[in-house]
This record gives sequence, structure tokens and C-alpha cells, in this order.
Amino acid sequence: MSRPRRTPAKESVIAAASLCVVAALPGCSAAGSSSAAGSPVSTAGHSATHSAQAPGAFTIAGDRPVLRSGIQDTHAQTPTARCDSATLATDKDLGARVVRAFALAGFPASADLLAHFLTGTGTGVNYGAGSPIAKKALASEVFRALNADVQTAILRQLKVGRTRVRLSAAQLSAVAFESRSSDLYWGFRGTQGLTVTGRGTREHGRYAGTLSYVIRDSYGFPVGDTLDGFGPPMRYLQTVCGAPRHPGGAHWFPDTITVTVPFNRPA
Repeated sequence: MSRPRRTPAKESVIAAASLCVVAALPGCSAAGSSSAAGSPVSTAGHSATHSAQAPGAFTIAGDRPVLRSGIQDTHAQTPTARCDSATLATDKDLGARVVRAFALAGFPASADLLAHFLTGTGTGVNYGAGSPIAKKALASEVFRALNADVQTAILRQLKVGRTRVRLSAAQLSAVAFESRSSDLYWGFRGTQGLTVTGRGTREHGRYAGTLSYVIRDSYGFPVGDTLDGFGPPMRYLQTVCGAPRHPGGAHWFPDTITVTVPFNRPA
């Protein structure tokens, strides 16, 4: 996903993390960053069930598909790249220092995601509904705005009698966490994929049910991902010394956050 460059903010908590990063990488300068969490390479479409529904029941389904593009951060080992063992060791050490910096700054998800990236396994990481990072997403302004728009679109379809509500990709905005003082920014920032499912019933003059949002992303480092200086070394670990070709190299991986909310609107 393409992400606009941002001017580094002056929040004290980020300053603390940046100091740790700068100490780990002498000579690097803070620059506008694009996301370390980019676009997933696979999509998971969800369709409404076609089984018989109870009177007054309704289902909801929608998917914003993730399209491949040349700017995705899911680029692994470059076939012709030659990994320098000394650079590999130096960059791995830097990554470990940044992990500690995130932890000290109070960003546990960011620390965990970067640490997982450095293991090179490439296995997915999924944060379930009710997890600390999911609670932060639920409380974020960008998610609240998205949820309000989605619920309005759902209600509009229900009011014209539809019981199998379908949301188009255009009705599902990509989620971008913009606050640099948040664990969501340093671990995810811009995302591309979004799936919404739900069900409920109409009773006593109200539509009541539950919606589940799965925010889909991937963790990796695209070209130009400066991230206060540690982005390029992390990309080197991913694309030049990438796992599994090189032991000790890093690998991008898919990740998700699931957020569940109530749906309760007048009929």
C-alpha cells in the first residue's frame, strides 16, 4: 500500500523510542516514514450464508479485496542478491535494539511484530477480538468513523427489506492508523484489506446483532520505508538476506486485527 510521507511528530513517548533507535544506528536521521505494515498478498472473501434464516433474522457480509501492486512490502529474497554476513549480523542486532526500544516506549504489539519479522518464519500473526491491540483499534477515531459509516450502510439495506446484506468494497474504507504516539501506528499504520461479517434479528422495533471486522495487513518493509532510520536495514534483512534462503534473515508475514462491535439500530 502506498503511504504518504509524514513529518516526525514531537510526542514524548515517540521521542523516547527514537532516541533508542538513533543510539542503535549512529548517523541515521529521522525522516518521514511509510508503513512497515503493508498489504497482504492473499484475500479472504466472506459470503452470506444461504441456509434458511429464522423470521426476522439477517446476515451481513462484505470484503475489500487486497490487490497486488508493485509497491507491496511482500517482496522476499531477491534472486540475484548477495547477503553480506557482517551486514546481516549488524542489522539483526539493530532490529533487536529496536524491539527493545518499542517495548520501553510502551508499544508491545510493535515489539512483538518486529521480533516475529526477525525470526524469518513468515507465519501469520492474528490479534483476536478483545486483545489489547484490538481494544486500541476499537477506541481509535479512524475505526469509529469506519464503523459509523458501515452501520449506516447496513441499516439502509435493512430498511428496504433485505435480509442478506452485502457491502461493496467501495463501502469498506482502508484503515490507516495515523497517530505516531500509538502502538497501532508503529505496528500497522496503513492497511489494505478489510472483511466485515455479522448477523442479527429484528425484534421489538429494533435491529440487533453483532459485527466483526477483520483488518488485514502484512508486516514487511517496502522501498523508501525510513522509519527513523531502521527501515532500510530491515528491508536488507528481508530482501537481500531474506529467510529461508539465508539463516538469520527476516521474512514478511500476514497479520490481522479482529474487532467485534454490537449492531443495535431502530427499525
